[in-house]
Amino acid sequence: MLVVDVGNTRTSAAAWSPPEAAATDDVRFVELLHLPTPRDAAGREDLREALAAFARRRGLRRAAVASVVPEITGLLLAELPGAVAADHRAPLPFATALAEPAATGADRFCDMAAAAGAGLRDALVVDMGTATTFNVLQAGVFVGGLIAPGAELAARALGERAARLHPVVPVPVAAEANPDTHGALVAGCFLVGAHGVVGTATALLARHGPLVVVLTGGQAGLLGDAATPFPGTAAWRRDPLWTLKGAALLGAASVR
Repeated sequence: MLVVDVGNTRTSAAAWSPPEAAATDDVRFVELLHLPTPRDAAGREDLREALAAFARRRGLRRAAVASVVPEITGLLLAELPGAVAADHRAPLPFATALAEPAATGADRFCDMAAAAGAGLRDALVVDMGTATTFNVLQAGVFVGGLIAPGAELAARALGERAARLHPVVPVPVAAEANPDTHGALVAGCFLVGAHGVVGTATALLARHGPLVVVLTGGQAGLLGDAATPFPGTAAWRRDPLWTLKGAALLGAASVR
């Protein structure tokens, strides 16, 4: 099976051979492909062809598509072989209390599917990408979550909107006052972003009770790694492929 996760900034794809009964720990991707998510029609067609070529080369006859870009969602579901949607339309391994499931991003359903597939009934998945999402699974029910600008998006927007500032990329730096504007901007965007994520997760844990916290997404590295975790995140589970694994599980459930 070709498994595709289309985010606002990056598209990831992988080859996977589903076992009869799959759990998150059973998802072992054979090959990974990372591509920028295109913004125009020509780029979307190039992406479709790249994914179709990947599927042909690996001999993949089915595809699971998790996409937060509607134009790409429709194109891939129509054109990729045996494609199914890894979103609210899939057989979900959890219940939901969402007001509008169809308006909820596919990535959030995938994050919850990976949690359920890992045997978790109570989890908080923090997905740091273009947006940072906080998704809560409580007693086996996806009760909802929070959505905020990602640290890199916020830094870029500040640089573009403020007359005397310029866009920067947040990177981990020490919490200390900087004598120059560039350093102050990099450090400020990183520290406010990182502490904001940790503080928000802490508030959600206080409200929803003890939850296993999972960290994923392209910006998750801002909170360190298992060896050098950002303060307050040492107990968090880290998995950069969490969303893609959830897409694989939803895709497998859809074609059984």
